Formats: sequence, C-alpha cells, structure tokens
Amino acid sequence: MSGKLGGPDDGKQYRRVSSPLSPIFSLFQIPTSPLSRKLQNIISQGENVQPPPVIETQRRPGPKDIPYGIPPEEWPTVLQQVENHESYRKVATDYGISRETIWRLVHAARCG
Repeated sequence: MSGKLGGPDDGKQYRRVSSPLSPIFSLFQIPTSPLSRKLQNIISQGENVQPPPVIETQRRPGPKDIPYGIPPEEWPTVLQQVENHESYRKVATDYGISRETIWRLVHAARCG
C-alpha cells in the first residue's frame, strides 16, 4: 500500500511538504538575488526605514464633468414627456443621462 504522497507507507503519509507554495519565496533564499539584497538592506537600516509614500491621486480618474441627473425643477417636464409616451431612451438622450435615471424618476413619482 502506498502513502498519500506517492511513497511507500512508512507512517508519514500525512507529512507536510517542506517547500512553501509561493514561488517568490525562493527569490529571497538566494543571497545574491535583488530581492534578498533589498531585504537585507532594509533590515540593516533598522528603525530609520521610511514607509513608501502613499499615492493620493487616482490611477484612472473619471471624467471631469459628470451629469448627476436631472435638476429637480425639470422633473415635472420629464414626467410629462413620459406620460406623452416618449421613450425613456429619447428623454434620457435629451438630458444627457442614462435611461435608468429616467426609470428611477418615474418609479419614484409613482411609488412616492
């Protein structure tokens, strides 16, 4: 009968594998590797190590001017257009917003 790891059953069938699962660990084991040298350099500096700077800006900022919906004074006009059987898409295109915004406005007017 063979063990779980493919060897003969010698009572060590549930032994743990000694090598770590992370492939980056081996890069720290070689003393001449760049990561190992960087780690040794940081450890040798001791308490004087400065944390990396925090990036305050977004990597991919959104558009500058976002239309945040319909002004409240325009709501009755939009509801009138929808009652006149204009499509949500047409009304949304007129205001430069999504049709879901029109749907939310109509839904809120009917429910509220």
